[in-house]
Amino acid sequence: MVEQGRTAAGTKVKRRAVLTREAILEAAMRLCSPEGGGVLTFSRLGKELGADPTAVYRHFRDKDELVLALTDLLIEESLALAARSAPERDHWRDWLTATAHAIRAVHLARPALAVLCATRTTASPAETRSVEEIIGVLHHAGLPVIEAAECYRMLLDLTLAFVQSSAAFLTLAPEAQAKDDAAWAVKYGLLPADRFPMLHQSSPRLTELFRSDEEVFRLVLETFLDGVALKIERARPATC
Repeated sequence: MVEQGRTAAGTKVKRRAVLTREAILEAAMRLCSPEGGGVLTFSRLGKELGADPTAVYRHFRDKDELVLALTDLLIEESLALAARSAPERDHWRDWLTATAHAIRAVHLARPALAVLCATRTTASPAETRSVEEIIGVLHHAGLPVIEAAECYRMLLDLTLAFVQSSAAFLTLAPEAQAKDDAAWAVKYGLLPADRFPMLHQSSPRLTELFRSDEEVFRLVLETFLDGVALKIERARPATC
């Protein structure tokens, strides 16, 4: 980001890096990826940009403002991915499933950022468009608007809660992750059947699920959508 030029005498001089809001956001996204080290600080951001960290403050008042801008980028990415993978909105269940998985995938591509962003609200055009769209799909499926809004909120909270939980685990040191894995695979697996009969029978499956947050999310999402389907059925006018 630091450009080099020459004086009239031919001497090399450094020009101050020209930063844009877009360049800062791109650099922050890179830092938040596993390949980028997964740690976002203004110091590391300045180094990534080849500029003094204080230069970032010309575009973002503080780290919180930067996090909100990054949150909006994740929302936009989620919308784009969902648009590519989701079926027609008339197939409400498949559409919501694809949308929830898109949100999850985009956030978990950058676990460190997901931990910061999963609980934030931006009220940006992208976010409001997403809220309107999901409520609209649920309403079109047969729910009254208020119930559709309630189900939207439940779906989003469910998805982002799982995102934050998975992201927090992924940011742990590999040794800590391995220790938790061993607790399920070994300690729970060796519990005596006479004292813990339910755990003894189910520990192999619990170990499988510990190793696959995606599978757990799929199961929970399916169960939630079963409940939404029941709400839709109840909301239909009674026929004689």
